[in-house]
Amino acid sequence: MSSTSTVTNPQPAAVPNLSDAAVQHLIDQVAGFNLYALPVSSQPPAGSSGAPITSFVLSEALHRFDIQIQPPTVRSGVQAINAVGERSGTLDLRWPMIPDDFSALPGREPPVTRLDFSRSQRFSMQEMTFRFGDGQDGFRCFGTGRTFPSAVGQQPRLIAAATGNVIEGFGRFRGHEGNITLCGDLDASGFRGHIALRIVDFDGSLRTSQPLPPMATASDPDPGVTYLMWGAQKGDGPDQENSASFDPSGQLRGLNIPTELKVLQLDFAAPARFLGRDFQIGEVIGREIGFGRGAIDTASPVGTPLSPFLFEGVAQYSFFDSSRRPIGAVTTNVLEGRRFDWHLQGAPQEPALRFGFFGPIVLGSGCFHGIRGMFYGVTGSVFYPPPGQHVITHFYFARVNDPEGKFRDAVSAGGWY
Repeated sequence: MSSTSTVTNPQPAAVPNLSDAAVQHLIDQVAGFNLYALPVSSQPPAGSSGAPITSFVLSEALHRFDIQIQPPTVRSGVQAINAVGERSGTLDLRWPMIPDDFSALPGREPPVTRLDFSRSQRFSMQEMTFRFGDGQDGFRCFGTGRTFPSAVGQQPRLIAAATGNVIEGFGRFRGHEGNITLCGDLDASGFRGHIALRIVDFDGSLRTSQPLPPMATASDPDPGVTYLMWGAQKGDGPDQENSASFDPSGQLRGLNIPTELKVLQLDFAAPARFLGRDFQIGEVIGREIGFGRGAIDTASPVGTPLSPFLFEGVAQYSFFDSSRRPIGAVTTNVLEGRRFDWHLQGAPQEPALRFGFFGPIVLGSGCFHGIRGMFYGVTGSVFYPPPGQHVITHFYFARVNDPEGKFRDAVSAGGWY
């Protein structure tokens, strides 16, 4: 959500040091890619064998994952191609359940907490180690998440969503920082779902502009769910200007922030060593208007790896066709967002931010009428308070309950290409 990039930022209003185009170029020096995780082995969840589950210790297979949103049309609405590809790495994780008021930190073990499938709960990504290809390249991250009881058709599901920060890289990821956000199903056998990554890559060691090896597609692991993906950036003109948001008493509570929604393409391959493709962002397919604020009024406005700035907010994403005819819209409620201050290489004075976030889709209209699912993403931006500069690139995602295939493009209907 665009609003999250500007919530209670510590930087004062100032004259930008670089042009918007120069800042945009620096923000976009990242490796953005999608993974699909499937469990391959697990220790019995702590407290299992008939006793309450309190944590998960899992080994997961990481697969190449392609999400391609199609240009919206009046006839088809908003649809996407989804394809899970070849296995490209592994993920070893340990996720203990945690109390709602627990302050999670690396190395701080939470009290034993029982998993309750009937209500939303927090968990800590206490250990998360990603290895790609032959295992030489990867990173470790830490973060927190939340479960959401749900259903796809008549099938009950427990959705897990979380966001994390890279704390140590190795191989080609050594010295890189970045964010992950994930969303999928969680049960006693493990986590199944999507992991979105945005890794800072100023030296270009993780990326290429050349074509990658073709994807070796596999069978559909979850035909009742469709993933949508789109990008968002600031556009030109008065319609894209940020504005203050006031509560009924006239007190400033945050900012209303519009962006343009755009077609987005992300890809990577790891036959032996990791290599991402420069992400592509294309035609405008909609508009966002978002509102965000800090989640804790007394919190420091600075976001650090051990103490990220917490935010929350709401936003509406409206999609249109090539003639700007309305197609549909979704309203989202970000419940948990984590923002980190970072530095642009060659321009450390710029107030740069990177963050991840997630929350439920609460309302849909048009082709999204009756929609149920989760919204999440990863973002990088530079922000000066209005009327100052604001440059941003979002990677946005929606995990949609879709047992009838309404949001699945016909190319992949009935079996992924």
